[in-house]
Amino acid sequence: AGAPDGERVLRVEAANSGHTFNLLLDGAQRTADLSVRVQLRADSGEEDQGGGVCWRVQDADNYYVTRWNPLEDNLRVYKVEDGVRHELQSADVHTDPAAWHELEASMEGTHISVRFDGEELLALDDETFSAPAGGRVGLWTKADASVSFDAFSVR
Repeated sequence: AGAPDGERVLRVEAANSGHTFNLLLDGAQRTADLSVRVQLRADSGEEDQGGGVCWRVQDADNYYVTRWNPLEDNLRVYKVEDGVRHELQSADVHTDPAAWHELEASMEGTHISVRFDGEELLALDDETFSAPAGGRVGLWTKADASVSFDAFSVR
């Protein structure tokens, strides 16, 4: 009920802890330059809440991710390299976790742009995963975050 596209919602319910990253990946190989967009709502989680999108995914240990965490009131971009997460940029976000929000990450060349509810909050450059082949895309949560996702799209 109340889903942005009015049809189906994917809810990720995780029972993990610590630095466990929960990935749900699209099976297709995507171009390096793209935009990944999703509607998301934080449903629950004591250790972590919220979630995000990942792109240029080489494997479970190497990719970019942007995520919103209402427990920390922030939006961040990370690179996960050899299984280790490195923060690239962060912005404060104070909003209703029970409401639906739009998260979009775009990357062209080495430039990353992240929009939250239509407003660009993060912009940076990183060359870590700059192979022209690109990679896979997907949804991301951490630890015990339960998140509903809707209207996932890739351009």
